[in-house]
Amino acid sequence: MFLVKSSEGQTSNFIDVYGEECFSLTFEVNGLESLKTLHKEFKENDIKVGHIENRGHAGRNFVFFDPNGNKFDVWSELSPS
Repeated sequence: MFLVKSSEGQTSNFIDVYGEECFSLTFEVNGLESLKTLHKEFKENDIKVGHIENRGHAGRNFVFFDPNGNKFDVWSELSPS
């Protein structure tokens, strides 16, 4: 990974072909309970987070933003029941 200093106000977010703002990085956690715990901790610490989502694949996700407005994703694969 290389970090590049950018101009003030720029983020790592990008716009996809559908016009949606996207994240550049996904973090994986170990299981749905870990995902829920992290989501709760972020909210309790006033970190801007989205809802836990089912995006139609074998897992759940949520997005969060750092203080500079960079959008990131957190994902957990769902274990077979």
